Amino acid sequence: MNNKSIAKPSIAAVLALTAALGPAWAQSSKLSLPAQTSGAEQTLTGTVGDSKCKGQTLDRKNLTLLSCTYLCTHSEHRDYVLVTRDAVYVLNGHRNELDKFGGGRATITGRVDGNTVLVDSVSSVKKQG
Repeated sequence: MNNKSIAKPSIAAVLALTAALGPAWAQSSKLSLPAQTSGAEQTLTGTVGDSKCKGQTLDRKNLTLLSCTYLCTHSEHRDYVLVTRDAVYVLNGHRNELDKFGGGRATITGRVDGNTVLVDSVSSVKKQG
């Protein structure tokens, strides 16, 4: 069997498929970005930690989550982070307020850009019920 006779129908099929799907591919680029990357203000709830330990005490004896977070963010100059169920966000701004919630849960309101939040406010988690 001749390889050229197999290649021509295959090339024709790929070209036809590309032509048929071209408009669909072009439309997908017009979709708006998700809110997480658009800089829209959001409210997120999670555990306030530092970029090293991410809300856990890692091999540090006699340290609470609060003291571990404080140590990492002040002595080691780590960033504060918010650990949610789905992601870890780097928190920028309001460090004095974040100091109060280190190792604990908080609600953060701010502008989200990728995995970074420009913090507008920090508050206690409101209990439901």
